Amino acid sequence: MPEKDKPNGILAIFTKEYKYEGLILLVLSLIAIILGSMVLIGETSGGSSGLTINKNVFLIGDYPKAFAWILIILGAMSLILAIWPFFKPSIAEVKRVTWPTKGTLFQNTAIVFAFILIMSLLFLLYDFALGYLLQLFEWLAGKI
Repeated sequence: MPEKDKPNGILAIFTKEYKYEGLILLVLSLIAIILGSMVLIGETSGGSSGLTINKNVFLIGDYPKAFAWILIILGAMSLILAIWPFFKPSIAEVKRVTWPTKGTLFQNTAIVFAFILIMSLLFLLYDFALGYLLQLFEWLAGKI
């Protein structure tokens, strides 16, 4: 294999897709969001709850709220990157959907509402009938 076609070792590691990289990215993004939120809660509550950052920590100790927001934003971006492969095929499917026309949509909506109205009236009728039947049983039990 010629030298110029051989990929760089580090570049080969970063371009290779690993089996569980999406799951690892998802877990790490959730951890970053939770830690950022806990630091933000700890800094706004004065240390009574959440996490606080020691003031002696280089750069982060001077700006703990900025660090917390950076963690939350990076976690949210990583979460989107981790979830995106699951939604990517769905977008192609949604593009192929034939959406109903305005008339068909209104007709189907009217049918659904009519069905709901009929079923609710039917259940109301059943409720009244069962209520009267229970009252009849209670009256008969009192006679015995």
